[in-house]
Amino acid sequence: MPSSLCQISRVSTSLPGFLTFFITFHICKVESALFTVVGPDQPVTAIVGEEIVLPCHLSPNMSAENMEVRWFRSEFTNYVHLYRDGRDQFGGEMPEYRTRTAFWKDGLTHGNVSLRILNIRPSDEGQYTCFVNDGIADEEAVMGLKVAAVGSNPIISVEDYQPGGIRVTCRSAEWYPEPQVLWRNAQGHQIPSLSEIKSPKANGLFETEISVVIKRHSNQNLSCWVRNSLLNREKESAIYISALFFPSVNPWMVALSVILVVVLSFIILNVYLFSMKGNLQRELGWKRAVICPGLGQTAPPLEKEDVTLDPDTAHPELVSEDGKSVRWTGAWQDLPNNPERFDTWCCVLGREGFTSGRHWWEVEVGEGRLWAVGVARESVRRKGVIIYSTEEGVWAVLCWMGHYVALTAPDPTPLSVDWAPSRVGVYLDCTLGRVLFLDADTGAPIFTFPPASFAGGRIRPWFLVEEGEIRLRRCQ
Repeated sequence: MPSSLCQISRVSTSLPGFLTFFITFHICKVESALFTVVGPDQPVTAIVGEEIVLPCHLSPNMSAENMEVRWFRSEFTNYVHLYRDGRDQFGGEMPEYRTRTAFWKDGLTHGNVSLRILNIRPSDEGQYTCFVNDGIADEEAVMGLKVAAVGSNPIISVEDYQPGGIRVTCRSAEWYPEPQVLWRNAQGHQIPSLSEIKSPKANGLFETEISVVIKRHSNQNLSCWVRNSLLNREKESAIYISALFFPSVNPWMVALSVILVVVLSFIILNVYLFSMKGNLQRELGWKRAVICPGLGQTAPPLEKEDVTLDPDTAHPELVSEDGKSVRWTGAWQDLPNNPERFDTWCCVLGREGFTSGRHWWEVEVGEGRLWAVGVARESVRRKGVIIYSTEEGVWAVLCWMGHYVALTAPDPTPLSVDWAPSRVGVYLDCTLGRVLFLDADTGAPIFTFPPASFAGGRIRPWFLVEEGEIRLRRCQ
């Protein structure tokens, strides 16, 4: 009878009978409904630099919202992630996991207590424990995590002449775990190597170097083969050694060939650097055209805006004392639910609106876990659950726990931002329909949206803040 009563109470959470659910819930808790914690039978494999979900759930399915969920490795007190008292307990986790873990709160009501780990490192490899306590009993599941990385394409170089042949070396880096590496001839048979070195770097990834001596009329076609056994993936590069390189023909010819290789490499390097210089000059010219007013002959001057926040649009969990900064409190304020106010996402608009010209403003984004900055049509929807993108009249970049995306449609565009900008510059050209973002400290580009049509309404600054604070700067 108690088990069926518990089942009824779980179903009734979506029904008006809340009182019945409350009573039956406590009856079930007193009687300590049994549960087990279930994890994977086999180790989970993760790729370096990517993210992984360590699966874990309660059986039978039951809500874990009011339980303690602790993920740890070798020591119970040194936890990777802790959920307790209905929220994540940040600040006490192992330093190497800080800002790198996320909990699947949406699945808690169904017993899903899986853990997401971002930006996987070799040091993350090992054993993890998923521990759950309901206040009366506790259970746990232990699982393994294996880490792997597929490194760079092998680079083959002709090193020097040795008695009887030429020494050729193959190098490759960024592998994990230690890779398998060997030389093969044109028939795919292994060639004995002269030397082999595998060494871990500071980041834990392996670099490998293997050499072989090639003799005249033997093994002149060869390839360097590097393989990650855990992922069953490999990379291979090939080379052909011409007879001209061998001293039995003419030592001076060998020297000339080596010189030609060096000269050719030098020419290729100079062409590449010249191309990079041209790209850099074009990029700097573009930045000057964006940031500095009056450089273009036909473009209108760039207006450096002093943006302020519109409190009538601010979500009730946002607080701004001075109209220049806004922070997320997590507490719902008693504010009028006017049509202009955002009621689901923690957004706020700027007071200023633009219909023409070029405009620039800067935003200090700090170290918040979730923020977005950009522009939006004045008619952007404010009520209900909305997936903000260009289709909804929003052009913005979003940062969540160090991962950056542009809110494009139909899907967000991941951004390769290798640094954490502290100030983001927003550039708006109403006439050309351009919206782009720069690191305001370095001028490095972050993202440029495809041209859009801004006719028929005003465009206003748009901000989203959760678990953090942003501040508007006056452009100098």
